[in-house]
Amino acid sequence: MKADDFEKQLGPFVLVLRPPDQMTQQRAIQLGAKRTIALNRSQQKDPVSLLFELDDLSISTLPPVASHENLSVGRLPDCDVVVDDPSVSKHHATLSWDEALQQGLVTDLESSNGTQVNGADVKLPTSLRDGDEVCFGEARFLFMRTRTLHARLAGRPKVG
Repeated sequence: MKADDFEKQLGPFVLVLRPPDQMTQQRAIQLGAKRTIALNRSQQKDPVSLLFELDDLSISTLPPVASHENLSVGRLPDCDVVVDDPSVSKHHATLSWDEALQQGLVTDLESSNGTQVNGADVKLPTSLRDGDEVCFGEARFLFMRTRTLHARLAGRPKVG
């Protein structure tokens, strides 16, 4: 599939996630729509390692998003991006895309465990660029342009 068609089908960006371990999945199912908790995981890898582990990762394709349209992120099924992690709030954050600037934007919705971009707490709407690490609570994602993902899957270097 050509990069243009790939992007048209998936939208301008994807979120790459290391699949949750079995304990995390079980806790998220037990909690359902109840309270949010933190698990304090000790196996934090650097965000760059996600780029080299695509075979072991889950890539979340998002509903196609128009410029400045918000996608909700949270644990409840009514969110656009459902994150099955007990450290993620029911309605945790929003993601949007700025077509003119060619970048994403993340806004924390006063979540219990916060949102971070590259380790910095998100207090105000924050720009996202290709390769940024985005954490919703303890759920770690790599924000990736669809064209970059296409190039990685095709075995080519990053496309600008």
